[in-house]
Amino acid sequence: MSILNVHKLFLSPDQGWDELAHTQHAVLKLFVFLVLPFSLIPPLMLEYAGSHIGAALFPHASGQAWSMAALVFLVAELITVPLMAWAIKSVANSKAIPSTYDEAFTLAAVAAVPLWLSSLVLFSDQIALIASIVVLGLAGSVALVFQGVGRVLKVEEGLVAFDIAYVVTALGLIAWALLIVLGLAPAVA
Repeated sequence: MSILNVHKLFLSPDQGWDELAHTQHAVLKLFVFLVLPFSLIPPLMLEYAGSHIGAALFPHASGQAWSMAALVFLVAELITVPLMAWAIKSVANSKAIPSTYDEAFTLAAVAAVPLWLSSLVLFSDQIALIASIVVLGLAGSVALVFQGVGRVLKVEEGLVAFDIAYVVTALGLIAWALLIVLGLAPAVA
């Protein structure tokens, strides 16, 4: 599946997920062509917003502090996706669902796409719009996890799929909250 077809996962869940599940993705290839480019978006937007919105809202935070926060945010993102893949695989295995790290990594990488894209809203200086789009990105990510557990991990039992997705979503929310704290560190420092 081409990264340009990620929208199919929302618009046509059967076609998009079936195509994704049947395509063999090497972890390294997925990391280089999906995770790395998309994970660059939030730090770049954080850098931009820090020098525009951040300068107006948090005048005590220096430009260098925003740059450092963006760099730390990038590193944290690049670590979070493989960790979430490990968590997904562990949760699935704990429910007696045999899953591979490749499948778990695919789900972790794809589920993060709406979060990465939601950071594009930082071009705006409207706080309400920013908050709304970030919540929408979070909702999109949660929806992808709940759909992807059944499709990518091939969990046929609905209750087991829901249980796995619920635990993975909770872990993902914790990771997301920690990333947000890292991104806003210059504002609260």
